[in-house]
Order: sequence, then C-alpha cells, then structure tokens
Amino acid sequence: MADRVVQSAIVEAGPVSGKAAVELVHDLLRKQILEGQLAPGVVVSQAQLARDLGVSRSPVREACRLLESEGLVDARHNHRVQVADFSLEDLEEIYASRLVLETLAVSLKLPRLSRDDLTAMDEALGGMRVSAAERDYDRFTVPHTRFHTFLVTDFGYRMSRQIGQLIDHAQRYRRVYTTQTPMAWDVVLRQDARILEAIRTGDFTAATEELARHLASTALAMIALIDPSYDPLLVRAALKQVCRDT
Repeated sequence: MADRVVQSAIVEAGPVSGKAAVELVHDLLRKQILEGQLAPGVVVSQAQLARDLGVSRSPVREACRLLESEGLVDARHNHRVQVADFSLEDLEEIYASRLVLETLAVSLKLPRLSRDDLTAMDEALGGMRVSAAERDYDRFTVPHTRFHTFLVTDFGYRMSRQIGQLIDHAQRYRRVYTTQTPMAWDVVLRQDARILEAIRTGDFTAATEELARHLASTALAMIALIDPSYDPLLVRAALKQVCRDT
C-alpha cells in the first residue's frame, strides 16, 4: 500500500538522479508521513523505491537515513523502513520536551521582537481565523505552525533543529486526533491570541506561561482521548516548572 502511494508521486516528478533523488525521496516520504498518508507502522521497501525512481539504492538508503535521524522511520530487515509508530509515552515526551525547550526559546526571543515581527504574527493569526471559519484543518496548520515556529527561530542549529523536529512529530499526533474528535478551533485561537496580546503589552512572563498552558492543554486533551487512565506526569511536571502557580 505504501509503495503504491509513493510510486504515484514519483512518476509525476519524472526521472531523477544523484542528490536530487535523495531530496525527492526524503521530501516526499517526509510530507506523506507528516500528513498521515503513510500511517504509523507502515513499512516502505527501499528496493521498490529505487525501482520506481530508476536510481540505485544508494540515494534511497541515504534518504531513509535522514528520515531515521529525524525519528520519522525505523530501520527494518530486508532493506525496509517502518514509519515510526505512535504511543502515549512518545506523545507525552514530545509535548513535555516542546514545553521546556519552546518556553526557554521564547523567553529569549520575546525581548528582541520588532513591530514587523508582531505584524507577521498577527497575519499568521488572521490566517488561522480564516481557516478555522472554513473548518479546513490542512490550511489551518500552515499559519498555526508559522505562528509557533516564528517564536522559536534564530537560535543555534542544534536547538532549532530539535524544536523543529518536535513540532513535526506533534503534527502527526494532532492530525490523527482531529479525525477522532471535533477540532476545538475557538480554544486554539483564544490561546494563541492571548500569547500575542501578552507579547504586545510587554508581559513576557505571561506570554511564556500562556504558551506553556497552550502546549500542555493540547497534550492533555489528546492523552485523555486515547487513555483517560494514563497519568501524564512529564507534561504536568514541565508545566509546573514554567508556571509556578500551577
């Protein structure tokens, strides 16, 4: 099933080789994993990918190694890779890590924000409102991700890369979550609006705490849907570390 999905997109792209082949396979699989077209646990054959591309297995192997380094696939025997599976523990760790790293990054970024920066964030929030009114989740994720990514950019390579990967992994879980329960559009919009308003007024402590609560509430809602008996100790501890009055 996975190979047929990949093959159709590769045929549209036409013949490729060398570095272009690595980039195509990597970008294609990454997009399909994040968007849920390649579901958690699905196995992808490197040999089939190489045949579809008309390239050797070397660039295919390299693309899969990149995906593995991003935590999106796991290597399997017979030159196959498996899309990273889901678990409550993984979901909790992703959000606890995001909570700690993003609030640290935001606390450093906020004092340096310019008027142009605030305008860009306001435009992203406006895009979220339009998509929410249309109940279009795919369109909503673009300005929503831009809004949050904007707050944590301009840091060292290692930290920025780690946060970016965590945001990508969280997107996979959110997409599945929205297929099982109605999207709380108004809640998300209010939370992000409060973050932006706190930034505008110069209350950076409030902005950081609003971000922490936003991330925590998203994680707790998903965990409660999957298993109400699961106790998310990591998320609660991370939230308490940022919001002392929680």
